Amino acid sequence: MTDHTTRTTSDDATTDTADSDADDADDATDDTAADRVTDADATALLHVEPDPRSAELFSVFVDRFADGIAVRSVDGTAAALDAVDEADCVVTEHRLPDGSGVELVDRIRGRGVEVPVVFHTTCREAETEAAALDAGADAYFAKRSERGQYGRVLERLRGLLGDGDPRTARAATGVPPDVSASSAGEE
Repeated sequence: MTDHTTRTTSDDATTDTADSDADDADDATDDTAADRVTDADATALLHVEPDPRSAELFSVFVDRFADGIAVRSVDGTAAALDAVDEADCVVTEHRLPDGSGVELVDRIRGRGVEVPVVFHTTCREAETEAAALDAGADAYFAKRSERGQYGRVLERLRGLLGDGDPRTARAATGVPPDVSASSAGEE
């Protein structure tokens, strides 16, 4: 079991990769010291993804475009169960080396843990989606090679974590609630 990454999306965080687009995105951010999120204030997102490259892509996206989220990536069911008590939300693949996403959700819910769980998976079968939702998952997204897929996952988490207070929703995903809600289906 591998713990791929732990990342925090505050301005002090470092990333393993950088390019001019990321630098431009960072430069465009106009945060004051009071607006910056510390590790203690960050939403703890547990990302369960066996593919290290996919885990890295998701983590880098969150680092660059969703202030206020600390991502911890693990590669399977056992590692996820060890870490779920510290998580505010979970994003999981269905196909895991030591079980399935459906089994993971079933075990999380069986423990009485009620964090939002969103599937972001290569598994596109309707039966698997139905089983995931029946087990207690809150949303199901099939992975696609299209722009906007990570944004839609984070937007759904924002809706699940938000309590109607725009400050809570921004802390949950770094996106004000009125900005991305109207553009969720446009991409």
